[in-house]
Amino acid sequence: MITAAQIRAGRALINAKQSELAKAAGISLATLNNIERGVGDPRYSTLEAIERALGEAGVRLENDRATESVILRRLTRPDAFDTFFASERVLEVLRPGSLTKVAKVLFFARWNRDGVGGEDADRVRVCLLIEGEARAVLFDQVGFSVAATSRVAEVAGMMVAAFAFHRDKLFYLDQVLEDTTVAALEEAVPRLRSLPWQKLDHPAAFFDVFDDWEGRLMAFAERPCLSDGGAGQAGRAAWERLKARSRARATVAIRTACRSPSKTWCSTAIGAPRRPAAR
Repeated sequence: MITAAQIRAGRALINAKQSELAKAAGISLATLNNIERGVGDPRYSTLEAIERALGEAGVRLENDRATESVILRRLTRPDAFDTFFASERVLEVLRPGSLTKVAKVLFFARWNRDGVGGEDADRVRVCLLIEGEARAVLFDQVGFSVAATSRVAEVAGMMVAAFAFHRDKLFYLDQVLEDTTVAALEEAVPRLRSLPWQKLDHPAAFFDVFDDWEGRLMAFAERPCLSDGGAGQAGRAAWERLKARSRARATVAIRTACRSPSKTWCSTAIGAPRRPAAR
């Protein structure tokens, strides 16, 4: 079972306030304060929640009869897994209140060594390096791409979160890298840090490195997703409005939902003007 001293040490390593750790663990500030002071007899589930929250921030707590240890993994590379769950993991790191405390976000593209032939969109993987105050998280082993509708939605969701919560901390690389996954984590991150990072003010700057941003939007705008068949016309009309807007102020929000045949829908909004309030 973790100790009060370990909790204090783990919190110090990631420079987290008691209130921040309490929120991340889903407990009250008073409860955490009492635990750290050794007051009361906390439930096992409460200690487990604290350990889990610290673990998600890269802190590993271990103890046995002879030793107590607190270790911070300054570099983390989540294993390759399903892109949906991977995108959820990215959103957890980017969300407000994350103990990672995002300082910079780098979007970059790499060639997929397993991809043979086909269009570039099929062979390129979208990756992120999220730099926190105390650690860095590299997402380069996940199959994020823009080769399919569902994949585009996942990438767009991450981009939306990045612009919504960290607009002034976004960067990208203006070249497609060789497969970074062949390098060890300790080699890949310093290499990425050594490359020239470009400020990312609009998603198009990054997507145009390996794909056709405007062409991709037109393809989505013309998808006959609605049962009445009017999505194409509405999309084209919206596209004409969007082209007239300042790209610097635009944001991307592509959401796809397929609950049932009667509710299948797809919408694209790139800096679209706000709808007037209902009267």
